[in-house]
Amino acid sequence: MTESSGSSLTAGTSLVREHAWLSGVFLATRLMLHALGFRFNFELDWMFLCDPSELRARAFDCFYYFHAYPPGMNLLASVLLKLGGATAALVVFWALGLLLVNALFYLLRALGVRRAACFGVALVFSVIPQTLYFEHLFLWEHVVAACLTAACACFARAVERKSTGGLAACFGLCSAIGWFRSTFHLVWFLAVLALALFFWGVRDYRRVLGAAALPFALLFGLYVKNAALFGVFGTSSAVGANLARVTVDQLERDVKARWVAEHELSPFAELSVFSGPATYTPFFPPHTDGRSPILDELERPTFHSSNFNHWVMLPVMRARRKDALEYLRERPLDYVATALHNVRALFGPATRWHPRTGKPGSPHYEHAKVLGKYENAYNSLVHGGLGVYALLPFPCVWACRKVARGARSQKPLRRARAAALAFALLQIAFVVVTSALFTFGETARYRHQVEALIWLVVAGAMTSWLGADPRSSPISG
Repeated sequence: MTESSGSSLTAGTSLVREHAWLSGVFLATRLMLHALGFRFNFELDWMFLCDPSELRARAFDCFYYFHAYPPGMNLLASVLLKLGGATAALVVFWALGLLLVNALFYLLRALGVRRAACFGVALVFSVIPQTLYFEHLFLWEHVVAACLTAACACFARAVERKSTGGLAACFGLCSAIGWFRSTFHLVWFLAVLALALFFWGVRDYRRVLGAAALPFALLFGLYVKNAALFGVFGTSSAVGANLARVTVDQLERDVKARWVAEHELSPFAELSVFSGPATYTPFFPPHTDGRSPILDELERPTFHSSNFNHWVMLPVMRARRKDALEYLRERPLDYVATALHNVRALFGPATRWHPRTGKPGSPHYEHAKVLGKYENAYNSLVHGGLGVYALLPFPCVWACRKVARGARSQKPLRRARAAALAFALLQIAFVVVTSALFTFGETARYRHQVEALIWLVVAGAMTSWLGADPRSSPISG
């Protein structure tokens, strides 16, 4: 064995040992919290889920005939219900937490942050209230956060080693995210593909396209399925409701009524976007879809809550989309003001996103019983006054400069660092922009999807500003 190969083997063994220690400490903290009474909230009464009885009896229908939202959470819920419910969900979400924290640690090491600091940052991130609350709630934010951070790690490794397998893993994770969250769609996937082509170079375009082909086909297949069955070329038919929240819902009540009377808006504009199908059926002739009960039932029987996958929601959402476009034509400056408000809300306390925060109906109500004082102290420290996130543009500017320099380098490690930062910046910008322009309310929880990548950029900037010398050797082993 040569000296270089021995060094590489040592580096690889050391890295595995470091990840093992990190994982052990992570699991120890979770067991301690469990002993304190911190439990997983296997909440299934979300508008983006089928009824639990349907998830058990008609799992295929909950995937194939589901148009309201991407079917990923339905598939996951169906599997978890068959495996044991809340206990199985806890194991899966702890596993996602392990993936998230280890991916962050890997990326910190890749950026050249010193080993002790990498441990410190990764462990602190793993125990902040935001991470703990979302890790113990059946919601897509934690799933997306883990997959997105892992995709960034795969992207950096693929650029450093010119690994087609690493790039395929990155695209595979991106495709999976699209099955869980409608925000991450084909345009976003193509942006990641463009980033890969940029860092690999046009001469390797066949390898890049080859790595992306199957993941792209899997995501595109969801679009084709929805277009063929429901006339919706997308992963969600509820886009109209999202657009209405950020546009028509912001109108004064008398103005909205006048616009409806003048037929500039549909009659649905005066109804809440959270209204169930029973509210809309009087506007349509009697009709039954007939393909599946999940398209015809007005309520989900277990919770007696609205079935937002009812067929009537398809024409309603198309009308709401037209209403939103009319608002944009008439009041573009008001739309900009709403978007700016959303940006401010996005960087608020991520543990206080729910409208019923502090009340029994909140998803985090039981969590706060155990960690409420810690949560309040953390939020006061991080979000008090202007909040530390007001300083985020400075690390992002630093990262942009590092990307510009590293992308021109011929050294694999420098290009890999630039690739990791570029991927992170793309995701941060994407979540900020889409949250500001296409959603309203609950935006603070969306930040959790890229919180680890924000910490990565900040840690990299702090390492540089404090004058710490980055590692010059590859850490991939």
